[in-house]
Amino acid sequence: MEIIQNFGTTAIKFSQNNIIEGTAISHTEGSDEILINQTGIYQVSYQLYGVQSVSGTFNFNAILSVNNEPIQDTFNESPVIRNSPSNRMTLTSTVIIRLQAGDILRLNGVSIEDIRYDNARIDIEKIA
Repeated sequence: MEIIQNFGTTAIKFSQNNIIEGTAISHTEGSDEILINQTGIYQVSYQLYGVQSVSGTFNFNAILSVNNEPIQDTFNESPVIRNSPSNRMTLTSTVIIRLQAGDILRLNGVSIEDIRYDNARIDIEKIA
């Protein structure tokens, strides 16, 4: 995954595709866009690792978006960490959502702090 620093909302870019079977989804390595090729119900699981480089209050969140519109039910909020020597946090979530052919799915890190997203993983499975 590409390291990104940003204030606000950051679309996470995935640098590799490990296993893709079938044609329900597609992704170009290095892109933040996951293209949905088949209408259906999908299980989406992710892990997003964030690091703040300075000691102090640290909080970040994540949300999935479809066609640049946040899916409010997928908002995932981290606890606030204060004065931690490591200043790092991992968010994980699994959701089931209905997606349409042609939709573009993204994972977004959300923070008002200066966060590095050092690592991320997303698993998507069409279940119906």
